Amino acid sequence: MKALATRAGLAQFLRFGLVGVANTATSYLVIRMLAEPLGVPAASAIGYAAGVVQSFLLNRFWTFSNTRPRTDGRLGGEALRFIAVNLACGGLFTLVNSLAEPHIGLLAATLAGVAMVTPLGFILNRFIVFR
Repeated sequence: MKALATRAGLAQFLRFGLVGVANTATSYLVIRMLAEPLGVPAASAIGYAAGVVQSFLLNRFWTFSNTRPRTDGRLGGEALRFIAVNLACGGLFTLVNSLAEPHIGLLAATLAGVAMVTPLGFILNRFIVFR
């Protein structure tokens, strides 16, 4: 965790946060478009998946590009680890969003889900996916 306490670690966390804002916007837009025809649980899962694709690309090529060696053949392993991490985070996000939405509305529920998965996602991505 020492790596997180450096200036570079803080900058990396801020980049991760900016990517998260972009992913949240993408996820919310997809959820908003699909909530009515598909229901909130399915729309949340699909919206989260759209954000995950965007997240992998932005995090791999921007957020964590300077913390891992430039080695051929890493894309496949990173992608598989990224998928595993995001399946876990996606399950948590979908659960939170689905349970909270009837009580606090779609936007607040989506943001609550993001608040739950962001710190966990950063740690798992930094130390497991893009190591």
